[in-house]
Amino acid sequence: MNQRLLVLALCLMPQFSNAADDPVPIEQEPRHKLVFANEYVRYFDVELEPGYESRYHWHRSDGVFVNISSAPTIAQDLDKEPVRRGERAIGETYYIDYGAKPKAHRVSNPGTTPYHVIDTEILGGCGKSGPVAEGPNQALLIDNARVLVTRIILHPGESTELQAPCGMLVSVSGGNISLDAESVDLRPAAFKWRQQDQAIKLVNTGKFVFHGVDIRLK
Repeated sequence: MNQRLLVLALCLMPQFSNAADDPVPIEQEPRHKLVFANEYVRYFDVELEPGYESRYHWHRSDGVFVNISSAPTIAQDLDKEPVRRGERAIGETYYIDYGAKPKAHRVSNPGTTPYHVIDTEILGGCGKSGPVAEGPNQALLIDNARVLVTRIILHPGESTELQAPCGMLVSVSGGNISLDAESVDLRPAAFKWRQQDQAIKLVNTGKFVFHGVDIRLK
């Protein structure tokens, strides 16, 4: 009887293995933590510790990615060979049109430090946006039909404006800031969603340089 059970278990092992490799929705991958969502965006905080290999997971929505910490990674698209990628710089920002080109893949961290990135999925626009240009102390990174993305570098006391109607401010360095008199203490990878009719003033009220990325929806 025990021998028959062993034979049955050995027969079923490939089926269980295949099931484990089936791609899951991104929010079901254990290290892709959905920390904010509304009708316009979903904000994922992704941190892979050294040695971690993610499950295969689907990306189906356009996304803006911002690196918070750096480590080499190995990416493997479903049914493809793995590809080793070099370290991306802290603050490196890029846009991927997964809405038009959905992809299932898995990512592993072969390095000795955590790999930390945020993924802001773009679900919809908020209406007519403010000036289609970067503000003071901002550098334009991405400008396409869906988003205008800028890098913000503010020394203590410096300020800039975040334009209407909505957007996601991503904190790369962390720091103390104020948004139209609202004091906010942001850690690295923290965020501040905004949705308002007018531009708001962002001031670095801390003692160190504030590094952020602003994702303005169109």
